[in-house]
Amino acid sequence: MTMVRSLLLGSAAGLVALTGAQAADLPMKAKPVEYVKVCSLYGAGFYYIPGTDTCIRIGGHIRAEINFNARATHLQSWNTGNGNNTQTRDRDIFFTRSRVFTNVDTRTQTAFGTLRTFSVVRAEVNTPTGLTSSGVGSSAGVVAIDSGIIQWGGFTIGRAGTSYFDNPWAYAYKWSGTGWLGNPDTAGGRFVAAYTHQFGNGVSGTLSLEDGKERKRGNYNGANPLTIIGLSPGLETRGGNTWPEIVGQLRIDQAWGGFHLSGMIVNNHVAYNCGGVSSTTTVQLGGCSELAGAPSDKIGGGVNAAFKFNMPTGVRDALYIGGTYSKGATTDVFANIGQGSAFGIYGGANGLGAYGSIVGSYVFDSVYTSTARNGAGVAVGPTGQQLTTAYGGSIAFEHGWNAEWRTSVFGGAQFLDYSDTANAILCSRFGVGSSSGTLTNAAGVNVSNTGACNWDYRVVGVGSRTYWSPVRDLTIGVEFMWTNHSVSHGDNVVYNQPIIAGFKPNASYEIKDQDVFSGIFSVRRFF
Repeated sequence: MTMVRSLLLGSAAGLVALTGAQAADLPMKAKPVEYVKVCSLYGAGFYYIPGTDTCIRIGGHIRAEINFNARATHLQSWNTGNGNNTQTRDRDIFFTRSRVFTNVDTRTQTAFGTLRTFSVVRAEVNTPTGLTSSGVGSSAGVVAIDSGIIQWGGFTIGRAGTSYFDNPWAYAYKWSGTGWLGNPDTAGGRFVAAYTHQFGNGVSGTLSLEDGKERKRGNYNGANPLTIIGLSPGLETRGGNTWPEIVGQLRIDQAWGGFHLSGMIVNNHVAYNCGGVSSTTTVQLGGCSELAGAPSDKIGGGVNAAFKFNMPTGVRDALYIGGTYSKGATTDVFANIGQGSAFGIYGGANGLGAYGSIVGSYVFDSVYTSTARNGAGVAVGPTGQQLTTAYGGSIAFEHGWNAEWRTSVFGGAQFLDYSDTANAILCSRFGVGSSSGTLTNAAGVNVSNTGACNWDYRVVGVGSRTYWSPVRDLTIGVEFMWTNHSVSHGDNVVYNQPIIAGFKPNASYEIKDQDVFSGIFSVRRFF
């Protein structure tokens, strides 16, 4: 018995030793895999980045759009950059756009509040505009950063998707970039450095320093010639950035709706008195240096107010009212997305025997002249910067028929108002012999220096949008818009257009109000 026990114990000891030796030769056990975990702190769609306490959400949306007599995303063309305005045979009756947006939102809890980053990268392909010299359509692809901001402790810095001057409901009831008449629209983003304070009960206030140079319109020196109506005005006299736009915003978001009030100031800074140096009767073009001097800077700015009223008449019904007044900051009212510094729309034949009709104007933040006479020898100055006044507003109502169908109607107006001095400078460029063309009455008498010449401009418009959401985060819809354009010249004024190669014929065009009709079919999928 004793021998049996000894054998069994010896075998067991040998087995333990053997097992230990084999275990020592095996690799170490792998660490547990860190699976992606749901982050419920910030709402649906957030997950923890493995190995960190940072939550991330990746989303975006895709748009497929067909425009009719418009470009971009239902942007009516009001300048002569393509055949939509000239009614020539290069006119695109339809225009397509495909856009892909990718959003990345990260958030981390810190002792000073949530540290957040947010970015939007946009890639798009559009129908080419015009033809190059080789007959191939111009480049249509675009990749851009619409947003790229860091937020922490109430501070925001980076490229924001919009300006704090803009009201938060710019696209609540329409898709068009020109449908929010009389209001700012900084779509595409701008750099901001801002601080927002939450007062509680849905009330907040923001102070923001912003770089608005890419959207700012130019300052015009009457010593320079103007191009024909509707084309880019020509030589740019705007100077560089001196200090950022200063924007203040008050915002209220409550159960009844919301209120937005903002103000901004901007410095109108001219580089030099570009365009020439004065003599007794004429201007010698080409002089542009420090020796030419420059007019004094002038501070401009604007005020924007907007309301949203939630209505009990349907599913998420709302009434929207907004308007803007500006001085020396035309983009606060005439949104500078595709419109630039000149408007020009051609129409058909008329009853005066002229070739056709036209309406248009120039849109500058300020007008001045560095010379005593213009290129045609007309006495006009010199004068300092004359800041341009712009104002307007819109009203809209959106009704939800049920959870799937929604319809909105909207309308508004915007106005451009030059001072008497600024108008005199602009009108002087259309005297006899001017390369910009001439303005005459029906009898052929030049009216460039009479009360019949007035470049103030007005746009009124109405529109409607209806879309269907058959499933969550999918919208399919249409939008239509009409605008009417008018310039304030006297009755029976005729524009005698000079020769422009490849453009409308050099002929006489009656100054006459013009209508623009447009539409868009859009399919959008959000994720």
